[in-house]
Amino acid sequence: METWRRTLVLQWSMLLAVVVGLPWFRGGYLLTYDMVWVPDLEPTRADVWGLGTALPRAVPSDGVVALLASVVDPALLQRVVLLGALVLAGVGAGRAVRHLSVGARLAAATLAIWNPFVAERLVLGHWPLLVAYAALFWIVVGVREDRRALTILALAATALSPVSGIIGVVALAVLSRGVVSALLLGAFVNAPWITAAVLADARPPDPAGVAAFAIQDEGPLGRVGSVLALGGVWNTDVVPTSRGLTITTFVVLALWAVAVVGLVRLRHDDVRTATSLVVLGAVGVVVATLGWWGPDLLERGIDLFAPFALLRDGTRWLALLAPLQVIGLAHGVDALRERAGSAWWHLAPVVLAVLLPLAALPDLANGVSGRVTPVEYPAEWTRAAQTVRAVDGPGDVLVLPFTAYRAPVWNEDRKVLDPAGRFFDRDTVTDDRLLVGRRWIAGEDPRAAQVRQLLRGRATRAELARTGIRLVVVDTSAPGGREAVQQTRGLRTLDRAGDLRVLAVRGARDRPIDPLDRALVGGAWGLAGLVTLGGLVGVVRGAIASRRTRRG
Repeated sequence: METWRRTLVLQWSMLLAVVVGLPWFRGGYLLTYDMVWVPDLEPTRADVWGLGTALPRAVPSDGVVALLASVVDPALLQRVVLLGALVLAGVGAGRAVRHLSVGARLAAATLAIWNPFVAERLVLGHWPLLVAYAALFWIVVGVREDRRALTILALAATALSPVSGIIGVVALAVLSRGVVSALLLGAFVNAPWITAAVLADARPPDPAGVAAFAIQDEGPLGRVGSVLALGGVWNTDVVPTSRGLTITTFVVLALWAVAVVGLVRLRHDDVRTATSLVVLGAVGVVVATLGWWGPDLLERGIDLFAPFALLRDGTRWLALLAPLQVIGLAHGVDALRERAGSAWWHLAPVVLAVLLPLAALPDLANGVSGRVTPVEYPAEWTRAAQTVRAVDGPGDVLVLPFTAYRAPVWNEDRKVLDPAGRFFDRDTVTDDRLLVGRRWIAGEDPRAAQVRQLLRGRATRAELARTGIRLVVVDTSAPGGREAVQQTRGLRTLDRAGDLRVLAVRGARDRPIDPLDRALVGGAWGLAGLVTLGGLVGVVRGAIASRRTRRG
């Protein structure tokens, strides 16, 4: 009975994760917007490790997946990552308030898993951000319990992408109040993408993205309500339908009212933690709304210092507000329980705090109402990949039509970043521009820009070869597929696999990679790996010691 009670938060978190991911227990891959997992992400590709010509947006996440998928089935790995992130968020939230009642911990776990931030980022396919989001609660735990190994491991989990890595560093700096040590440790675990970004010969980011990525209103309370609910994502197509309901507004206000009560109590008991959480939440709110109240300021900042472009999609930074709301809610539940008095009435705050998030966002269940469900790659994709793999000689793959996103029939017409960018065993050139509404956000990859310029005319074999293109894969089913076929007339067809055509470009040369760049990127990966491994070993040793203590 004691074991069951001690693991109740874990069991509840696992149940909620299963309810979210019910469709994920079928075969196939979850392909939605930026989430593209493939059967075989080739680990020898230079762009996987940050040695491509594009900015390292998928560094180190692609490299980590390529390594792990070499020993674990990638479809299984994808589910472990997504379900694990949800469970770790719930358990971490419960652990952050471990001194409170079971009911308060269940309320914390529920809100940590069941909120618009999780729903919207799932549909957008931002799985590295969801892993980082879960890790934030464990950074809170590591700092409060003075467990350095746990803090290091949690910080490393935030470093799967540039934006999430910076979010993790900010969280550690605020919570620990050790800016220098947080920056130093953050530099270690984020070294792969930092090094790749410094070495990349990328074009300046487009300031026009500030307006395109600005926070949006999702209900009667406008943008303020979106912030309070941890929502407001720029892409309104991924917003759950229930977010526009009036009752949702009252639920959000009720949860925040309880959270404010809890924060007052927390401030009385632990002013340091309360102050740190408020500061952390304030940072998240300021950045999330910057594109709304200060677009000119951010645009000028990007013109002066390109890395400020990481602030464009500000709603990602609402992850920093979540610990404040979740921990505040848990303390508020216990405060209201104590005031209730009656043996029955004291359960009311717990029941409401657990049920209200679920009632306000029923869309999160069943793969976000069926929007995140698995599909199988058509057999023609495997055949095309085998054709590409069989080709000898240097050079990379160009994917046409030259557009970033697709909505394939075989993906149930759901939009997804072109899977061809990861599907083949060679570095692949794809369009890195983004269409938001009717506005094009310029990309930063100079090689993609060069290819785009060639394609505006009719690219000749010699011109493609000079850019290092050895193979062209044309998806004739995608919008613009017929035009792409015309653009590649004169190239030798190696295979026609359904809607995919694989064509050869003679005379291509390998894109040279400076040996020093390769050594620096390799060293950065080694540094991040050693620090992460050290944190993991420390956590395992601590868990073993704790288990022995309980048995003793």
